[in-house]
Amino acid sequence: MTISSTLTKAIYAGNGSTSGFAVPFMFLRDEDVEVILSDGESEAVLTISTDYQLAGAGDQSGGLCTLNVAPVEGETLVLRRNPALVQEVDYVENDAFPAATHEAALDKLTMICQALAERLDRTITFRVSSAVTGVELPEPESNQLLAWNGDASNLTNRDAAAMDAVLLPLAVEQGGTGGSDGTQAMVNLGMGETGRSVAVAGTSSEALAAMDAEPADTAILKADLADLLRAVYGEEPQEISGTSLTGLSVTRNHLLWTLTGDATFDDVDFPYDGTYVFHIYPAGHTVTFSSAYKLSASLEEQDPAAGEIRVAVEVFNGRKSLVGLQNMGA
Repeated sequence: MTISSTLTKAIYAGNGSTSGFAVPFMFLRDEDVEVILSDGESEAVLTISTDYQLAGAGDQSGGLCTLNVAPVEGETLVLRRNPALVQEVDYVENDAFPAATHEAALDKLTMICQALAERLDRTITFRVSSAVTGVELPEPESNQLLAWNGDASNLTNRDAAAMDAVLLPLAVEQGGTGGSDGTQAMVNLGMGETGRSVAVAGTSSEALAAMDAEPADTAILKADLADLLRAVYGEEPQEISGTSLTGLSVTRNHLLWTLTGDATFDDVDFPYDGTYVFHIYPAGHTVTFSSAYKLSASLEEQDPAAGEIRVAVEVFNGRKSLVGLQNMGA
């Protein structure tokens, strides 16, 4: 027979159910096949009969490896031809010279060469054009780095600090955090539990909850409408009543308006640019807005049955815009 394929190794990913795996290369004896299971961190060489069974020794098309326990997801199964590096054919002078025996010996030598080639393929080598020779690895030393020596003729162990190398995690005194994750980094930088919770908060609500800092009136610090901050200034609100704002002298940024009938939100002269909030108590009545105000398309429809209709007016450079209308306690 001949060895027409250079394939000498097969790799399979586990799925928790498949236990039979093809051996896609010829092997002369069961012990010539090495079965290895890896979990990504370490490798274990499995034992025939105890961990798996093989079929197909001597078959040029290969065989089948059946594991007693199917590899799970995340595990990798490696089937590798790795024959013993021995010559087992004894040629006796003047004895018969059968072709099958001699060819089997040549087949094994070819398999040994292929196994060695597979190992060499996994080694670090110099490029073909390199003239470097005689390079050897030094004996391992803890906390040392592998580096070239002064004349770049060989490898040596070097202390990282002596090479001005940066080791991770970088200590705080060296400008780093000394932590291998975000939490440890914040602890090393002196952040307390509350500070760490605020730092990792995904929303403003989570940040407020972490600080236990919810305001008494959430409408002061948080907009009920997008991009609108209803700031309220002044010690006391300005109180008015009736059905018209004609002639109103505005003295506060928020006004309480009690309706006594259907009313008109007249054109008002505001003393300065800013946001003004009208707390309208409709008592079943409606309000008609003057054309002097630009109305936002996203405004709610007013509800005369609401306990309060909250209206926000924004004044800027002489332009008056009604930017918020909210029915409260309807």
